[in-house]
Amino acid sequence: MSKFQGLEGMDLSGVEISRNKMLPVGRHIVKITDAKVERDNKKDTAQLVLSYAGEDGATIRQWIWVYHSKSPEATEIGKKQLKELLLILGNDGSEAPSVSFFQGKTVGIFIKSEVYLDKTTLKVSYHFEPPVAKDGGTDAPSTAPLDDEIPF
Repeated sequence: MSKFQGLEGMDLSGVEISRNKMLPVGRHIVKITDAKVERDNKKDTAQLVLSYAGEDGATIRQWIWVYHSKSPEATEIGKKQLKELLLILGNDGSEAPSVSFFQGKTVGIFIKSEVYLDKTTLKVSYHFEPPVAKDGGTDAPSTAPLDDEIPF
């Protein structure tokens, strides 16, 4: 016999939830909080998966193809994205480092909205160097894009 007594009156007082907030469309200065390589042996592919977080805790993930056996174009695009990111992060870009290299690094990202199969998603479009403050830290906070009206 089931212990389920119905929805109404169900005790939810001990249930904890976390609200993941996504970074919105626009430019952001973020920290790379996690980096790993995910392999799919059935499809013979590998992706570098990067997790980013802004100062306010909002997050987004990015998947970069580092190997795709059936699509040399996808592999080439992924290698270009990887090298651009490495150069921005201060690596010479001649050889890929271990995934631990990425963790904790600060980088600028641009997030765009993309529609695929009638579903709108947010995607990291490109990386950029974060502004450098006089004290050597980054100068710009992670904020939503400017949407104020220009007064002319």
